[in-house]
Amino acid sequence: MRGALYVVNSGNTKLMGSQKIDATYVSIKNTCPNSCAFKNEGCYALSSFVGMINARMQRRAKSNSPLEMARQEAKVIDAAYNGGPVPFGRMLRLHVAGDSRTIKGTRVINAAIGRWKARGGGQVYSYTHAWKHVPRSTWSNVGILASVDNVKDIALARERGYAPALVVPEFASAKAFNLSGTDTKFIPCPAQTRDVGCSDCQLCMRTDYLYSSNRGIAFAAHGINKLKVKRRLNVIL
Repeated sequence: MRGALYVVNSGNTKLMGSQKIDATYVSIKNTCPNSCAFKNEGCYALSSFVGMINARMQRRAKSNSPLEMARQEAKVIDAAYNGGPVPFGRMLRLHVAGDSRTIKGTRVINAAIGRWKARGGGQVYSYTHAWKHVPRSTWSNVGILASVDNVKDIALARERGYAPALVVPEFASAKAFNLSGTDTKFIPCPAQTRDVGCSDCQLCMRTDYLYSSNRGIAFAAHGINKLKVKRRLNVIL
């Protein structure tokens, strides 16, 4: 492992369900845009087991550029299952930790996902804080949501073809809700409200549906850093 890792049959408790799902991880420092409100404080991927994986990747990635990191992620995707057939319909959560903040790098990863799907892979999904700079069309093989840090950015994300994902301090209930300043309706993450694993829920994979119906996904602040997240949200919401 250098700055990227592919995990077969992820043991991540949020992703797990009755169906198997794979995952990739890349160095947060080398790939996430500085515009992310949680890059250096509050990101759940900086804590717990995922945080340990990220720290190791960051040491090995050293000063690699975002494009070099994208090539590393593409390489581990191509090498999955020894480059042979992927179990038919296997889902993939792309960079549980990390992002792709350049157009060139995104094209490299997207092409690797296309090859992975051609080997039998199924739905692939992720979230990006680089949506202002990377067109949605660049992610043609990935169901990807725009991670927005404030309500004002929701309309801009939709203009760029993305359905939005947003972190809120907490949920009033498991019901969909509206936020002041936007007509987009947000669905609370079922993994948080109903303990449904991502591999069973699959709502974040249905990005075309979310976009066409003017819906987004909301996540409540969670993890051991949730108090830091809430303090930050008091500023950005």
